[in-house]
Amino acid sequence: MHFKIITVGKIKNKSLSSEIDELKKRISRFKIIELKEVKEKTEDLIKRKEFEIIKPYLDKSCFNILLLESGKEFDTKEFYNKLKTTNRPIQFIITGAFGPSDELKSSCDLILSLSKMTFTHEQALYMLVEQVYRVQCFEKGIPYTK
Repeated sequence: MHFKIITVGKIKNKSLSSEIDELKKRISRFKIIELKEVKEKTEDLIKRKEFEIIKPYLDKSCFNILLLESGKEFDTKEFYNKLKTTNRPIQFIITGAFGPSDELKSSCDLILSLSKMTFTHEQALYMLVEQVYRVQCFEKGIPYTK
């Protein structure tokens, strides 16, 4: 499986950045693209501008998964089984604090929730990278600590 994560905003939390870097070393065929945060006056304008900066990275040949707290939840094994059903590269999208535009939502194949709780994009990125690592463990038959 090939994985790519598109995220709006840089990782500023040094400890999370270090943890993410450590997991990235363990995951083959993996890339994170950090896009510039959008600074605007209204929520709608922020969502529209974020979509415009994400749009060039949306690859229709990929299985595009948008992270959103109202999305579908999976346990790790279900998540792995869902990802196994596609033979396309997998691309995750994490938007900024105001969430995605309707246009971005409709451009994705799956809307995924890591939890019903709200997290910063940095925390969501860390949790997603951890789950991708666990998916790779399932794929390779490598046990991991639960």
